[in-house]
Formats: sequence, structure tokens, C-alpha cells
Amino acid sequence: MVDKPGTGGPGAAGDTDRSVGALVSDVTGNFSRLVRLELELAKAEAKLEAAKVGKGIAGFAVFAVLMHIFVILLSVTIAFVLYEVAGLPGWASFAIVTGFYLLVAIVFALFGLISFRRMRGLERTRLTGSRLGAILRREIVPPGSEVAAANGAGTPATAGD
Repeated sequence: MVDKPGTGGPGAAGDTDRSVGALVSDVTGNFSRLVRLELELAKAEAKLEAAKVGKGIAGFAVFAVLMHIFVILLSVTIAFVLYEVAGLPGWASFAIVTGFYLLVAIVFALFGLISFRRMRGLERTRLTGSRLGAILRREIVPPGSEVAAANGAGTPATAGD
């Protein structure tokens, strides 16, 4: 088997002395080596891409934590502003901010609930799956095969017919 494919040119001196079996062996060996190298390349690229994805996820995680801290501190700031500017008691200022977040949470919960209730499942997939099953059981004729049935052929008509 050739260890380094592509080192000899076509019609090299050694090619005339080799049998067809040896040549086929070389071809299959070179092909399997090519496939193995392609798989190694794919693995290496996948590792690099996975590292990039991991770094991106880590960046978003840090962003999410910092934004969470920001929202908490902003909420405390708003409560103190209500306390100082509006002259409300401290408990009332914090209760207003907490109530605001409760209302926002309820709005998002209702939005999610309405979205779930509007879901119908996989209607088209279910329909095409049941049609495919009926076609396989020969209960219905596949679309576009009426021409083949009229011609008496056992296979569906193709676009070139």
C-alpha cells in the first residue's frame, strides 16, 4: 500500500509491474486514509467551534448575572427615590417597587399561558405521517401517481414522462 498518496505520477515505473489487486488495495487504502483524515479534521474543527461556543455562553452568563445585580440595585434605588422625593414611608416605597415587578411577572405569565394554549401540536407532520402510512398500506394513491395508474404502470409517473 502507498504510504504517501500522490507522490508518484501516473505511469510511473512501478505501476506497470503491479497487479490489479494491488492497485485496488492501494485505492481502498488511500480512500480509507482520506476518510480518516477528513474525520480528524472535522473533530479538530468541532473542538475549536465548541470552545468558541463555550466562551460565548460564558460571556452571556456573566452578562446575565451582572444585569440581575443591576436590576436589583436599580429597584433599591427607585424605592429610595420614592422614599425621598414622594415622602412615602420606606416600607411603602419598597412595596410599590415589589408590586411593579409582580405585575410584570403576571403579564409575562399570562403571555406564556396564552402562547401555550394557542399551540396545536404538529398538525402538518401528523397529517403527512398518516398519509404516508396510508400510502404504504396502499389505502390511498400518492399524489401525482394517477397518471401512472391510468397508464397501467406500477410506479408513479416522473416529471420527465
